[in-house]
Amino acid sequence: MSVEKAEPAVRPAKAPKRSEETRNALLDAAARMFFRNGYDRASLQEIADITGIQKGSIYYHYRSKEMLLFDVLKLIHDRHLDNVRDLASRAEGSSLQRLQSILRGHTLYVCANIEDSTVLAREFVKLDREQAREILGEGFDYQRVFRDLIEGAREEGEVPDWIEPKLATLWVLGALNTLHRWYRPHEDFSELEIAETFSQQLARGISMPSANTVGAVESQASAKQ
Repeated sequence: MSVEKAEPAVRPAKAPKRSEETRNALLDAAARMFFRNGYDRASLQEIADITGIQKGSIYYHYRSKEMLLFDVLKLIHDRHLDNVRDLASRAEGSSLQRLQSILRGHTLYVCANIEDSTVLAREFVKLDREQAREILGEGFDYQRVFRDLIEGAREEGEVPDWIEPKLATLWVLGALNTLHRWYRPHEDFSELEIAETFSQQLARGISMPSANTVGAVESQASAKQ
């Protein structure tokens, strides 16, 4: 009587999962060091120490510090884009109301993640042209959310016809992208105060008539008196 040997149970490989976890921890550690010291002065040894790995292990994931920077910036950018898309999917009301709602929510996000936002704004210039183009390809989707709402607000009569949606979008995003230069947590204003004020002022800024229009209306009113 022969006894068949039981086949050993097949266990799922754990290495890929561990590798992905290490890579994510590496990206977070690199973002932290790029914020504290700047990309140029951040060392791979410091990043490895924070991650809890040997310096040589970094090269298993990235052949160079430049490649590490690219993935850090792409990850941060993708998170910003995901936040805007989520806010856009939940916003209600007219185009201008939805724009203000997204501006408010995204300002809160930028303030809450000011370290990542700072790294993205400050270190993006370190990328070469092809790397920047790869990230900015999705950046146009980021701009499109705001541009479509401004165009909608203009069609609905909430924004004057003289407002150019593309330029207005760049102005709005320019204001958001400079938050890192002056915002300091727990100083002067709370995140909520900044978000409320920013969103209201930016929305009103594109919905108000121009000074020329106001002057023309006032002149017409004076002539009728």
